[in-house]
Amino acid sequence: MASVINAYRNAIDDYLQDPNNYDYTKYLKEINKVKTRSLTTFYFNDRNNKDFQEYEGKQYNPDYEFGGKVIEYDVDKSIIEIKNKLTVGDTLEIIIPGNIDVYTFNINRLWDYETDEEIESVSPGKAGQKVKIHLPIKCNKDWILRRQK
Repeated sequence: MASVINAYRNAIDDYLQDPNNYDYTKYLKEINKVKTRSLTTFYFNDRNNKDFQEYEGKQYNPDYEFGGKVIEYDVDKSIIEIKNKLTVGDTLEIIIPGNIDVYTFNINRLWDYETDEEIESVSPGKAGQKVKIHLPIKCNKDWILRRQK
């Protein structure tokens, strides 16, 4: 949801800044990474649109999934609350609020949140499951990490 809101916010701001050179396709690329139903034109092209709501579509994205949320940033080992399995070598995207471009990186090392022991992977086993990871850029609390499958 955060990435969709971020895409819409950027799309609106960019359109208002320069409507003559506005290109919506870069926002669609971001929205298409989200687990969702298919997109419709809603009322944009026709107020009598029968395609207002899409009921048949899948709610799954085979290429991306929610990886985690930044709980606390540290230059060496940041604390991340995970939602799906993370493994050394995985490709993650940092969704940067206010920026349509994401920051992509690979996980080089993971550490157990409680023992600080180096691990190869972590799976969510309980609500609030956490892990430590090196983030390549400074991140604020609650920034979202998306895992590329």
